[in-house]
Amino acid sequence: MKSIKFSLLFSYLFSLIFFQVKAQKLRQIEIIQAGSLEGSKENGVELRRLVGDVIFKQDDTFLYCDSALFYEALNTIDAYGVVRVESPRAKIYGDFLHYEGNSKIANMTGKVVKLTDEKMVLTTTALNYNMETDIGEYVVGGKMVDKENVLTSKKGYYFAKEKCIYFKDNVVLVNPKYTMKSDTLKYNTVSETVSFFGPTTITTTGKDTSYIYCEYGWYNTKTEKSYFSKNAFLQSKENRLSGDSLLYDRATGVGKAWNDVKISDSINKVIISGEYAMLNEKKGISYVTDYALLTKVFTTDSMFLHADTLYGKQDTITKLKTYFAYNNVRIFKTDLQGVCDSLIYSTADSSIYFYSKPIIWSSKNQLTADTIQLQLANNKMSRMYLYSNSFIAGMEDSLRYNQVKGRAMVGYFEDNQLKTIRVTGNGQTIYYIRNKKKQLTGVNRADCSDMLIKVDSSTVKKISLLNKPDATLYPIKELLPSELLLKGFKWYGELQPKRKEDVYISVD
Repeated sequence: MKSIKFSLLFSYLFSLIFFQVKAQKLRQIEIIQAGSLEGSKENGVELRRLVGDVIFKQDDTFLYCDSALFYEALNTIDAYGVVRVESPRAKIYGDFLHYEGNSKIANMTGKVVKLTDEKMVLTTTALNYNMETDIGEYVVGGKMVDKENVLTSKKGYYFAKEKCIYFKDNVVLVNPKYTMKSDTLKYNTVSETVSFFGPTTITTTGKDTSYIYCEYGWYNTKTEKSYFSKNAFLQSKENRLSGDSLLYDRATGVGKAWNDVKISDSINKVIISGEYAMLNEKKGISYVTDYALLTKVFTTDSMFLHADTLYGKQDTITKLKTYFAYNNVRIFKTDLQGVCDSLIYSTADSSIYFYSKPIIWSSKNQLTADTIQLQLANNKMSRMYLYSNSFIAGMEDSLRYNQVKGRAMVGYFEDNQLKTIRVTGNGQTIYYIRNKKKQLTGVNRADCSDMLIKVDSSTVKKISLLNKPDATLYPIKELLPSELLLKGFKWYGELQPKRKEDVYISVD
């Protein structure tokens, strides 16, 4: 018996608490003001007709309209005329409102439905707004306007507490400085930050236009700082910066990229790749580190250059670029390889300069000097200048080397093949002679101030001694190979990159 009474008491208390909570949640709409009020029934439901400066209140939300039908038992309102709803976080304007007081959901429609907070104005033709959660929604197209941005989309979701709007489908943001298009976008009206969650493009306006693509990221329209990832790239008139992650400051023109980074120069046909890159558009400088690789695209193939750091600088007036490579420079091209400690590629004179113990291999020939300059023309190798202590060596067999030495040399290319070498000052040469059966028969040793050397298929075919020659032809067995090495000779075959991947191999 006691247990039955306890159960009844528990049920009563539970019901009392439940109805109290429900009553608290289902607050009745109050009539604050009206010019006139009439009561009637419609389909058996009691309603009140209010006309003239009508004001309702529920909790901290106020509703203003010209006229209204109030279904008191259902706790709902149909409002007409100039309709306005004010809550602590938003104001909504329209021509017609259906408001469910129990769920606190407002359905506003009209020629122009407007939602405002302290930062922006959102317009559409139909808006659903939950006064309990302060979340609004439109699915018929809408536009948001703040002091600098105009943002349109097919669908939108406004979160008043977070001051955020989610835009979906055909999203376009227009700013005086750029236009942004996206599939899904979030905009924070306080921080003025745009976040994107799908394929997004940003096209800047003005003299220095640029184009940005990504599939995830954010952009602060106030500070102009941004982050892009997922197939992200930044394209300017001449450069393209891409990477797994990009940070870009439009105000300073500085972009940074991490992981699988590439900077492409479409004008000079140069691609710089690595794991970290920095690009300063206003100062015209960029650099790449970590597995840095410069690819120079020629007509028929490409030259690959690796160094610890690759650095580029563009003249802000002439727009001409200079590329610098520092420490452990190694290059590979099918018909040209090289190593040095530092290198400069200047687009002003279309030349590549090799510094600090440079070594160049052109097919079978090894070229060394204090400084080497490779000049390009029409995107092909044209000339090669060897300054001071110039030396060319070519392996005849495992013990013998053809050699040319002089103060300075100039090599001339045809179709990227070394064809002629002119030696100026203190010329010396050793080259071997073969018979028709390709057997070694002799070796010619000559001293001559100036020489002209003809090369065919990477082999010395003819040497012309131009000024006071002193030449001697020796039988092949008369002198030992060790006696036929000019002063300063050294063979660096173990340093030569034999394939593209070898440029990453560090050789002490």
